[in-house]
Amino acid sequence: MQWFDVDKEGLAQLLARKGIEFVLYELLQNAWDENTTEVKVSLEKVPSTRSARLTVEDDNPTGFADLSHAFTLFADSAKKANPDKRGRFNLGEKLVLALCNEATIESTTGSIVFDADGRRQSRRRRDRGSRFSGLVRMSQADITRCHEAVRRLLPPQGIATYYNGELLPERKPLRTIWAALPTEIADDQGVLRRTVRKVDIEIHEPAPGEVGMLYEMGIPVVETGDRWHINVQQKVPVNFERDNVSPAYLARVRALVVEEMHASLTVEDANSTWVRHAVQEHGHEMESDTVRRIVELRFGEKRVSYDPSDPEANCLAVANGYTVVHGSQMSATEWDAARRAGAILPAGQVTPSPKPYADGGKPLNLVSSANWTPEMRAVVAYIHRLAPKLLSTAIAVDIANEPQWPFSATYGGERLVINMGRLGKQWFAGPLPAINQLLIHEFGHHFSSNHLSADYHKALCRLGADLANLALSEPGLFDRQAH
Repeated sequence: MQWFDVDKEGLAQLLARKGIEFVLYELLQNAWDENTTEVKVSLEKVPSTRSARLTVEDDNPTGFADLSHAFTLFADSAKKANPDKRGRFNLGEKLVLALCNEATIESTTGSIVFDADGRRQSRRRRDRGSRFSGLVRMSQADITRCHEAVRRLLPPQGIATYYNGELLPERKPLRTIWAALPTEIADDQGVLRRTVRKVDIEIHEPAPGEVGMLYEMGIPVVETGDRWHINVQQKVPVNFERDNVSPAYLARVRALVVEEMHASLTVEDANSTWVRHAVQEHGHEMESDTVRRIVELRFGEKRVSYDPSDPEANCLAVANGYTVVHGSQMSATEWDAARRAGAILPAGQVTPSPKPYADGGKPLNLVSSANWTPEMRAVVAYIHRLAPKLLSTAIAVDIANEPQWPFSATYGGERLVINMGRLGKQWFAGPLPAINQLLIHEFGHHFSSNHLSADYHKALCRLGADLANLALSEPGLFDRQAH
């Protein structure tokens, strides 16, 4: 005696939430899994009814191997042991039958008729292939959805697939990746077990109006919203309803695509959920070039990370056109990947603040005043005349010879250091506006060390105005020969 009975109408109600297009996908995937070279599908409205006639026909020479599988739920399926076949639960035809008012399955081994009187077998046989024909409850809107769903298919190469007489085009992938992915294979007892094997993963350009999807051997599984369609050429470890995958699986697939297509990524891609998901989960495995490409797209060519050990360096970075990336803008795993790839450096390494006066700092290579040229002496004397007028205090002036030091001058503690190693000797003999420009910049630090602060900006404006007033009221201050 059977343990269970299945209520056909109750099952149909449960299936309604899957979307009517699943009836096409279930029958098509069964046909594609067989030894076929041609599959013909037709779906046409039956006039004056709320039904449509659905027919799926293939040319498999051996036809339906076991007709009892057409009506037996969860019968052991030979497909379960083959990761290159789409089926695994032996549910496809049964789920479709639940939505039919009547149906017929014809094959080389016989036929089965389903109608209001129940199920009966017939001796009618086909010479080749199998044919499913069913009267499915569908509205016109359902039929339209099915028409649209068929266009999303990625027909396998070598199997001519027709829909209502029209040959569905084969879509060539942009790239194909050979990589290891989880899949499902039945063991000796017929139990599906997770395993990992290498497989082809096709990357396809979505057609206009399409949204990126994950496919299992040409059949849509779930909408991802990614830049490209991803077509996995083996069983995808889906949930029981076969309409989703785990976040971990999706992240793995996305990471493979990001790695393969990193040169084609856009700014929008780099900031998208799917790319960030891939980096967050698999950034530690990605090539450095891939990570650097993503970081560059997100934050630009000139970028530094916020450096809490050198606050002024962050301001200098902004002043020099860098994007300062703060900790909250990337996850911990994204930061780890970026640092490993050398994709972003701290501001203190790229735009370090001057630290010639720090305790324990490396002494500067100062030029002895005895070795100053006449032009150097004239500039130093000029500074000594201006400082009390502009800063209300005298300051010390030194000249350093540090070609590798990244600063033309520094100011702090009422001491100005001019770096001849960066400016060159000719700067001291050059035009006065260039000298005044540097002095205004450095004198501004007498009032604020932060290049981006309002106090520093106000100081520069005030110094410029005061210098202009001095030029008018005390022009002798600007005579380089004066001492």
